[in-house]
Amino acid sequence: MAPQAVVLAHDWPARLSPILVALEAGLVERRLPLRLALLAALSGEHTLLIGPPGTAKSVLARRVHLAFRDARYFERLLTRFTVPEELFGPLSIRALEEDRYERHTAGFLPDATVAFIDEVFKANSAILNALLTLLNEREFDNGAGRQHCPLVSVIGATNAVPEDEVAEAFFDRFLVRLSVGPVSAGGFERLMLDAASVPLVRQASPCLRPCRLPSVPPCRRLRCRSPCRTRC
Repeated sequence: MAPQAVVLAHDWPARLSPILVALEAGLVERRLPLRLALLAALSGEHTLLIGPPGTAKSVLARRVHLAFRDARYFERLLTRFTVPEELFGPLSIRALEEDRYERHTAGFLPDATVAFIDEVFKANSAILNALLTLLNEREFDNGAGRQHCPLVSVIGATNAVPEDEVAEAFFDRFLVRLSVGPVSAGGFERLMLDAASVPLVRQASPCLRPCRLPSVPPCRRLRCRSPCRTRC
């Protein structure tokens, strides 16, 4: 088993190279955040993108999703009016008739492989507390039991990180935290020139199977000693 594992480990650069070429097509000045978000997903970790609107944060999440074969993708923008049904699915009427409080989670976050959650800190504390368990343990409390979730990675986005206890705990769930700013003047000109010539990216080929990702032991989170919380 050991020699085979070594061969597979050495084969990763060759497997990832054509995937990265496909995923980076059409992106301008986003090579580093894309690769770090993909690296986090391969490690079973989550990524937080911090920056103003219009900086391709959602595009980066969709590109990471395209790296995985048959991966289910979920995307949602959170506000202070967001209700749990928008993230976790509607209540099951049949279960309620049988005195059970359960949700239909198919097609929602507990059923997703890769997810993008925009404005992650704007949800209420009840939603954030449910997300803590889902992100950390890959489990969702559905009624009286816990449901295993096939989640590989969540990519969150925010304009700023608020200062409160719940946000601090939720912020800690994202091992990779990246500041994403607007493209430079030269990059914007290149973006406009390349807009008509770049083909639509539908699926990276070859792509990865989420179930075949190598098992990576959980790493120790390091707290940034700098007063700036947007880089770590």
